[in-house]
Amino acid sequence: MKTDNTIHLISRIHEKANIFLIGKLRGLGMNELAPSHGDILAALFKRNEVTMTEIATLIHRDRSTVTQLVRKLERKGYVFSKENASDRRSSFVCLTEKGKSLEPFFKQVTKDLYTRAYSGMTDEEISRFQQLVGKIYHNMD
Repeated sequence: MKTDNTIHLISRIHEKANIFLIGKLRGLGMNELAPSHGDILAALFKRNEVTMTEIATLIHRDRSTVTQLVRKLERKGYVFSKENASDRRSSFVCLTEKGKSLEPFFKQVTKDLYTRAYSGMTDEEISRFQQLVGKIYHNMD
């Protein structure tokens, strides 16, 4: 198989997307948030309360990384933890009112990112791209 720079380009796209997101967050005055918080916030926008293990599974990150990111969000007042009555070994992570207030901004920033990334592409090209990237992702397991 011929090699090329596709994996390198995927890495650079990730880097440029993070730079874009940081710029958008700063422009909205959200200097304390980082792109790495986005996956956790997205999971919490979809569900009322989620355990650390569930978040890790949903966002495909290891539990220790999720724990660190959640603790940072907790210190900044975006989330809080509460006891899981059915399993005292785990706790639920929930959004605070401050965290909930981020949802419209989060949706707009996400829309802006995808608008930029998919600029000049047809719906068919976007769909095919998504399929192929999904295949690459699963091949790396």
